[in-house]
Amino acid sequence: MNSAFGWINTSTDEVKESDEQRERLRDKLALHQWLARREVFQVGDGAVHCELYEHAPDSPILLFLPGLGTYCELYAELLGRVSEAGFNVVGVDMRGHGYSKGERGDYRVEQVVEDLQQVLDLLQQRFSGPIGVYGYSIGGLLAAALAERDERVHSVLCGTLLLTEEPPDFLHQLGWSWTWGSAMLFPSWKLPLKSVLDYDRLLASHPAREEIKNDPRLIYDYPLGTLASLFTYRSGVMKQSYDFKAAIIHGTCDDVLSMAYSERIIQAMKHPFTLIPVEGGGHMLPWDEPERLAAMTADWFKNTLA
Repeated sequence: MNSAFGWINTSTDEVKESDEQRERLRDKLALHQWLARREVFQVGDGAVHCELYEHAPDSPILLFLPGLGTYCELYAELLGRVSEAGFNVVGVDMRGHGYSKGERGDYRVEQVVEDLQQVLDLLQQRFSGPIGVYGYSIGGLLAAALAERDERVHSVLCGTLLLTEEPPDFLHQLGWSWTWGSAMLFPSWKLPLKSVLDYDRLLASHPAREEIKNDPRLIYDYPLGTLASLFTYRSGVMKQSYDFKAAIIHGTCDDVLSMAYSERIIQAMKHPFTLIPVEGGGHMLPWDEPERLAAMTADWFKNTLA
């Protein structure tokens, strides 16, 4: 666990869990062989926890941004497999998530971008390859936000992409408006995501479903301030074209965001995005089909970072 950057994973927060509980989760997700390869470091005075899967000094750098409520350790198999395909892969826990410091679930989009730029500053002291970003679920919005502001990013892959300018339906639009208005008065109040996402259904077929559901590092209740920041963020890709290449990878059986939604926003965006369908895939691709997803991810970045 010692970091090649000279630091050690000393992140501690208010999360309480037993070693037995953590090991049981890692066993069910078959993470041990992948976690043995990772190096851990922190940036921003230790506030942001990162996990590195190294390939070679001149290999491309890939940042991985997890989905809502989750953190990068849970995606270790995906990150490890992509690294084996020829990349220096770095998973990042947002402030207040996973092993990072901060109030649980509390961040703002602008703050995330600044943190990610610090991560890239540090990585470029060690690696010389081009830079890509893969954002899964809500991480897709954050990946695009980083690329819009940092010319070092050459390629962006979004595991679905939710844009507030194009709500999936009227209920989403209404909910986002309520969240924004409520956050103006009560930014620290927390909204239970289980009221809008059916985690039992999403995890129904996964062998680690009980361990994941009971993981104390997962965030199910989000401050309204965080949700308002995400769901009022105006993406530059809607209004202009940039130099980076971009794609949305989307399971054809995704029951959180439909394939039709990705098709619609690609037509609406000024910046060109490619749509990569995953036949038969659902929303939880990183856990359900990590080997398949890793191969598709590696292919995309090999073609766009060459």
